[in-house]
Amino acid sequence: MLPFSSIAFLLLFFSGDDQPQQKAKWNEVYQPKDQLQSYLEKLYDLTDEQPFYLSNKADSLEQTLWRKPKLKKEQTAYLDFVLNIAYHLLQQGQIQASTRWYEKGLNYQQQQKVVYEAEEFIIKPLGNNYVRLGDYDKAIALQQSAIEHATAEQQLNLLPSLYSNKAITYYWLGDYAATQISCNKGLQFITEQPTVTGLLYNVKADAFYAAKQNDSAFYYNEKALAFFRSADAVDADASWMVSALQLSAKLLYDQQQWNKALQKLQNAEKILEQTYPDSRQRDKAKLKAEKGNLFLQLQQADSSIQNFKDGLLYFNISNTGYFPDHTVTTLYAGLAKAFAKQQPDTAAYYYQLTVANDYYCNQLITVSSNALQSSNSNTISEEAIVFFEEQCRRTGKQELLQQLLWLVELSKGRKLLNEQNRSRQWQTDGTDLLRPQLFAELRNDYLLLAETNDAAKKAFISERIRKQELELGLQENRFAQLLEQPSLQQFQQKLKEVTAKADFISYTLVSNRVYLLHVTDGKVNCKLLPVTVKQQTDSLLQIYFSPTSSAYNNNPTAYFQSANELRKQVLPVELKTQSLIISADGWLHNLPFEALCTDAKQQFIAEKTTVSYVYSLLQYVRAAKQSTEKIPVTVYTFNQHQNGFAALPNSIVEAKQLRKKLNTTTYEATTTDPNKFVASMQSGAVLHIAAHAVADSSQQPFLVLKQKFYLGQLQYVVTAAPLVVLTACETAAGKVQQGEGVASIGRAFISKGVKGVVASRWPVDDAVAPLFVQSFYTSLQEQHSPVTALHDARKQYLQNATSLAQKNPLLWSGFSYIGIDQQLQLQTSSFNWYWLVLLALLPIGYYFFRKFKG
Repeated sequence: MLPFSSIAFLLLFFSGDDQPQQKAKWNEVYQPKDQLQSYLEKLYDLTDEQPFYLSNKADSLEQTLWRKPKLKKEQTAYLDFVLNIAYHLLQQGQIQASTRWYEKGLNYQQQQKVVYEAEEFIIKPLGNNYVRLGDYDKAIALQQSAIEHATAEQQLNLLPSLYSNKAITYYWLGDYAATQISCNKGLQFITEQPTVTGLLYNVKADAFYAAKQNDSAFYYNEKALAFFRSADAVDADASWMVSALQLSAKLLYDQQQWNKALQKLQNAEKILEQTYPDSRQRDKAKLKAEKGNLFLQLQQADSSIQNFKDGLLYFNISNTGYFPDHTVTTLYAGLAKAFAKQQPDTAAYYYQLTVANDYYCNQLITVSSNALQSSNSNTISEEAIVFFEEQCRRTGKQELLQQLLWLVELSKGRKLLNEQNRSRQWQTDGTDLLRPQLFAELRNDYLLLAETNDAAKKAFISERIRKQELELGLQENRFAQLLEQPSLQQFQQKLKEVTAKADFISYTLVSNRVYLLHVTDGKVNCKLLPVTVKQQTDSLLQIYFSPTSSAYNNNPTAYFQSANELRKQVLPVELKTQSLIISADGWLHNLPFEALCTDAKQQFIAEKTTVSYVYSLLQYVRAAKQSTEKIPVTVYTFNQHQNGFAALPNSIVEAKQLRKKLNTTTYEATTTDPNKFVASMQSGAVLHIAAHAVADSSQQPFLVLKQKFYLGQLQYVVTAAPLVVLTACETAAGKVQQGEGVASIGRAFISKGVKGVVASRWPVDDAVAPLFVQSFYTSLQEQHSPVTALHDARKQYLQNATSLAQKNPLLWSGFSYIGIDQQLQLQTSSFNWYWLVLLALLPIGYYFFRKFKG
C-alpha cells in the first residue's frame, strides 16, 4: 500500500489534469524552494511505486518541471527519471514507448556529458529494444560502440554481456557465424562476469539449432542448463533459464517427444510468473506463442487458440488491433492458423491483422542499403495470401478478393513506403542543423564503400556507416512519431477511383506459384498462372532483350509468336480500358509488358494501351495533393569523356530540344560534384538526366557525374522533384529484392518522394533517345500526364518506323514509367520572346545613343 504522503502527492498531481488553473499545486512543495533534484527523485520513487499508471503519464510528469536541470546532480536525477520511465515501459512490453525514452536518455547523456553507467543502463536495453523491433542494423551500431568504449575504458566486466547482446542481434539477422564469433569473444572475458556464462551458451545453442546443427545445439543447451543449476547462476536473469528451456523444448519436439517438450515450456512459464509477476509481459507472451504453436502441431486447436489469445492479453492493444511489436504479429499468425480449418472467416480476420500489423511494425525500422534486414515478414505474407486465394476460390466472395489484393500490396509496400515517409519527414523537419552535414558524411562513406575492394576497409567503412546511421536515427526520434495505421477502407476507395480509368494488375509470387489479380471498376478477379510462365519469360528476355541480341531482326515473326503466347499467359484475356497499371513481383519486374503482342498480327500492346508500373498500389493511396504550379526543368548532359565513360553527343541534342520549348537550366554532368547534384534535386524542378548509369550486379548501381554517384548515396538526399527522367542506361535495372521490387536508381528516386520516374531497363540506343525525349516533352506540355506522354512517345516512334527492324522492342521498350500518374504544368521557354524584344529595342537604343553622344 502507498504511504499517505505519496497518495496526497498523486491527488495533487492528477487533480489538475483537466483543470489548468490547478496545475500550480502539482509541484508547490518543491518549486518555491527550487528543489528540482528532490522533485525529480520524488517522481522517480512514485514511478517505482505505481509503474503501470505513472510510466504511461510520463509526458505529463515531465511537463511539471519548472525549468531545465542545470547542476550535475539535477541532470543525473533527470536522467534517472527518464530511464526509470523507459525501464517500466519495457517491463510492460511497450517497446516503442520504451525505446523513445531510452533514446531520449542517451541523447541527453551524450549532449550534457552526464557521468553515468551508460553501457549497462542505456545502451544494453536500448540495443535489445532495437532487436525486438527488428531494427538490427541500428542495434549492432549501438552495441559495437559500447564494446569499443568499454574496451577503451578497461571495463572488462561489461564485455561478456555486451558481446552476448551483439550475438543475439546477429542471431536474429540470420548470421549464425557472426553469432558464434561474438559469443566466443564474450566467453574470453567470462571470468570478469561469470553470471553471463549461461546466456552465452544459450545463444550459441540457439544459433547452432537455427543452422540445423542439432548435435552442437544439444551440447550447448545442456551446458546452459547445467550452469543455471550451479552456484554461479544465483544472480542470473531468470529469462535466460527460460530461453534454455524453450530451446530444450524445440529439441524434444524434433524428436517427437511432445509431452516432454510441453513440460519444458510449462516449467519456463512457471519461472517467469514466479520471478516476474508484474513484468516481462513480452517474454510471457512469446512463451504463450510457443505453447500455442506446440498445441497446434499436436492438433489441439482449442488449447492452441487459448494460448495465443492469452498472449495478446499482455499487450495494451488499441481498438484497431494494431500494436508495434512483432510478437503481436506472431500471435495473430498463430490464431489465423489455428482457426483456418474450423472457422475460415475468423482465420481471414486474423490473417488480415497479421499482415497489416507487420506493415505497421515495419514503420519503426530505418531502412539502409548497408543494412541486412531479416524477418519472417515474407513467410507470414505468403501464408496469408495462399489462405485467402483458397477461400476466394471456394466462396467466390468479392470482399475476400479485395482483402487478398490489399494484403498483397501491403506486403510489397513495406520498405518503400517506409522510406518515402522518412524522406517526407526530412523535408518538413528543418530544425536539425547538423543533419545536412551528417547526410554529406554518409554520402561520402557510401562512395568509399562502393569503390574499395579491400575487405578490411569495407568492414571499417561499414561500421562507420552503422554509427552514423545510428546517430541520424537518434536525431530523428522516430519512436515519438505516430505510425500510420493501414486502412482497408481507404485502399478500397482508392482502388475504385484508380480502376475506373485504368486496368490494374497485381502479381504475387508464392513459392513456385504466380497469382494474377486483375481489377476494373474496383472489382477483383484472380487466377493462377501456369507453372511454365517463368520459363517462357526467361526465354523471351534471354533471346530478344539481351543488349547485343539480333534475334528479332533475324526473324520478327518468331518474336511476335513468342510474345503473343506469353501475353496470353501473363495478361487477362481482355482489358476493359486502354490504360494498364502493373504491380509486378520478383522476376516479372524484368519483363517489358508494353513489348508483348495483342495478337499474332505483329501489333505491340504499346500501340494502343498506356502502360505504367508501381511497386505497390499504396503509392496511390499515400500520394500527396498535386501542385498546380508551373515547373521548370533541370537538365544534365554528358558531353565529354569521364571516369572511363565516353561522351554522349545526343545528350546535347536532348538539352537543345528542351531549351527550345521549356524553361530549362543545363548542367554538365562530368563537371558536377555530388553536393551540387544534391542541391539541384532540392529545387523542385523536373530532373532530366542524360548521363551514363550502370547497374552492375557486383556493386551498387550508380550515375556517372564528376564522380560516380551511388545508390547508397542517393538514399541520403532530400528532393522536391515531382518527376525524374533518366535517359541514362540501366536506371530501372538492379537486383530484384523479394517482395520489394528492383533495387535500382529509379526506385531510389521513388523512395525519396518523387512521384514518378522515367527509367531504362537496359542500355539506351543513342539514336532513339533524342526522338523519345522530344516526343515525350511535346506530349507532356499538351497532356500534362507523364504516363500518357511516354505512351505517345512510344506510339509515335512505332508509327514513324519504316521497317520491322526499327520496330525492334529492344530499341524502344526499355523506357518505362514507374510511379503514380500525375498532372504536371511545365514552364515554357521565354528565350525567343526575350530575343525578339531585344532585337526590337536595338534600333531605338542606337538612336538615343547617337542623339545623346551628339
